[in-house]
Amino acid sequence: AALSLSFIIVNSIDLLASEYLKHEQLYRSGLAEITNLEFDNLQKELQRLAPDHPVFRVVESGRKLLSLGNQPVESWLEKIPANTDFIVQPKIDGVALALRYVDGKLAKAWTRKGTDKTERIRLVEDIPEILWHVDKVNPHGSIFEIRGELFAPRCDPAQSQRLAAGFLRKKCPKDAEGLSFAAFEILNGSVEEFPTEKDVLESLAQWCFEHPLTWEVPYREKENIRHLHNLWLDGQFHNHQYPSDGIVVKIKDRKIQKKLGSSSVCPFWALAIKETWKTN
Repeated sequence: AALSLSFIIVNSIDLLASEYLKHEQLYRSGLAEITNLEFDNLQKELQRLAPDHPVFRVVESGRKLLSLGNQPVESWLEKIPANTDFIVQPKIDGVALALRYVDGKLAKAWTRKGTDKTERIRLVEDIPEILWHVDKVNPHGSIFEIRGELFAPRCDPAQSQRLAAGFLRKKCPKDAEGLSFAAFEILNGSVEEFPTEKDVLESLAQWCFEHPLTWEVPYREKENIRHLHNLWLDGQFHNHQYPSDGIVVKIKDRKIQKKLGSSSVCPFWALAIKETWKTN
């Protein structure tokens, strides 16, 4: 009887995974057959039953962490719908990390390459072991995957990257002294729960994560993006606090983000602007 029950459970999970992959591919092809909410619920149910299912393992430990595009700024802006507001943040230079919390408890952490660093990052003081207020978002318990950057404050970008990477490579580090973690994305957060980037950042702050200083830029004032980039070039964009190699511009409305989508390499709704302001 026990074997039969196990077979039923495994078979049900596989069917659910097949359904998830089917609708994910349809969505990416612009041929969605179900609503965004139905797809998000399907994804969450599969994550609840099998958080480590192979469909989520684009890399070894979890979903792939995309890079940021750095195409010409005007070319990118031309593809953005009119009256779309933006947010601007420092592009922190360190090591990208993703954290998975199951029912509010830290369960897994991995790098861009997919290397599991779960036990290592428990030494970082500002990475919470428990999301104490997660029940205010979903009182029934859930899985949240947080993306951020491990970095060394008050260092130059190259040194920050070396210190963060060196810590993660050590076999038996005693502590993570001098390192911080800034969170800026809920990888699997639905647009219904988090309709804007502001909602994402407010939840991250409520869960006791540090997050990058953020400026909101209305569409009618989008020329201020260049002003903020100039401030960064002049070392006045919190360059000392956050070792950065540029600024990041994101679309504020997450429904528009979802509509624009991503490639296998980078999202179409965010742009990195480094030392050169690229033009068409």
